[in-house]
Amino acid sequence: MDSPTLDTLFRAHARDITAFLRHQLPRPDLAEDLCQEVFLRLGRQRTDQTHSGRDASGTLLEQPRAYLFRIARNLLIDHHRRGQSRPGDRPLEDDDVPCLACPYAASYSDPEAATERRLCRRGLEQAMAGLPPRLRQALVWHRLEGLSQAEIGRRLGVSERMAGRYVAQAIGRCREQLIGTAS
Repeated sequence: MDSPTLDTLFRAHARDITAFLRHQLPRPDLAEDLCQEVFLRLGRQRTDQTHSGRDASGTLLEQPRAYLFRIARNLLIDHHRRGQSRPGDRPLEDDDVPCLACPYAASYSDPEAATERRLCRRGLEQAMAGLPPRLRQALVWHRLEGLSQAEIGRRLGVSERMAGRYVAQAIGRCREQLIGTAS
């Protein structure tokens, strides 16, 4: 029995793999990149097997869907091990923080919505740049890194309650600035 072509596998499984990865990652573009990497790895593996004299249509793809999802899962593990999901090492992206004042933030297919998201992101970056350092740091840790108020308080040397106030104040100030610039 012949092994399905890479193109056939991609058409049959890429959408499901991307959906799986989107549930595991903070950004849709990252999920799409990792999905492409799944198929690149499969293609490289097939090429390596062919050049080494082994049969490329052997037991490798008896269950191609399961095998592709295993590759995707391994890529997720590698991704998290490398720490690329930590947002402190990269600029704020469209989907890192839900735009606090942008009604179009949830739509990904519309070009106008994409432009709105970019504008919202710029506005949010400006609003965050105007925050006092402690408020900005508390917001980044809470919204981007998912830290609890207790952990934020510990890191900032304040009580858990004060850390919660910092986050609330930061969100309120960003919201005010974004609504003020949208008018």
